[in-house]
Amino acid sequence: MRFNSPQMFWLLLLLLPIGWRILATERFLGRLRSRFRANSGGNPLWRLTVRGLLPVLGLISLVTALAGPSITVMRSGNISDNLVMAIGIDVSKSMLAEDMVLQRQPGERIAPLSNRINAARRLALSLVERLNGEKVGLFFFARNGIEVVSPTRDLGFLRYMVTHTNLGDLTESGSNLLAAIDSGIMMVETQPEIPARAVVLITDGEDTENTRSAILQALSRRTGAVTPVFTVGVGHTSDVFIPIRRKGATDIDGFYMDSQDIPLKTRLDQLPLQEIAAATGGSYFYYGENQPEKIAAKLMQKITTVAVSPTDLPPQRAPFDLSPLFLLGSLFFYIPFLLL
Repeated sequence: MRFNSPQMFWLLLLLLPIGWRILATERFLGRLRSRFRANSGGNPLWRLTVRGLLPVLGLISLVTALAGPSITVMRSGNISDNLVMAIGIDVSKSMLAEDMVLQRQPGERIAPLSNRINAARRLALSLVERLNGEKVGLFFFARNGIEVVSPTRDLGFLRYMVTHTNLGDLTESGSNLLAAIDSGIMMVETQPEIPARAVVLITDGEDTENTRSAILQALSRRTGAVTPVFTVGVGHTSDVFIPIRRKGATDIDGFYMDSQDIPLKTRLDQLPLQEIAAATGGSYFYYGENQPEKIAAKLMQKITTVAVSPTDLPPQRAPFDLSPLFLLGSLFFYIPFLLL
């Protein structure tokens, strides 16, 4: 047993004068009762002993409670301490499409450009705000995945990288969802001591390198424990053009073209994202016009329930406070004292 404030036991020195005072008072009251009741037998010895002992025991129990007693017990693991996540943001050219509506947030001097990539950034920030001790890494992906922040509990640094990285300058043509999944899984597998794992992909679902069947076949060939992949679809399902903007300019300079000088069109492709989530045991979420805070809340709730069962988490040593029990004990001794 450990005590948070052992200096409180000095109060036990009060037991000597208090005990002597209680005993003297009880003897005096006993003589009064005997005289006025004309009871030659006087106060029974057992009653005198009990009434003198109960307040002393109550005081000992109260002082022990003030000392903050606690014992170490084994409790089931906390999901927050045993979860590692990798958040991936799509930085392909299609994420520059402006089919999202973003309102200016408190603290922002100007409203952000309403495109998919800024919407993905807001969702990632909302997700970081909901973390509570988890290890989280960050990566960007297009044709390949690039690790930006290794899994860490330093949420301030993670928030800084998401906020201040100019994602528009990192965009490139093409997108590879399999490469993105591999990058996220490799990041979480660098933490073998953590049992709960999850990968989050924030993307418009377009894949220029793989067919849907090729993605599913690759996922089905994986062996060992399957890391759940949670996908978030950004954008709208109708075709839109991809504008070209110069930094600092308010107007667009045109639209991205294909090899035949035809404007490229892009749309949210939900089907591969739904299939990836289903094949890995994750879940799919549609961003659309929903507030990022709502999506982040639903996403974290799903991750904490799907990533691992609480019974699979390693037990942890935790302190168990005994102060309430000793306070209850002091009442247990004081109430009979009043009744006797």
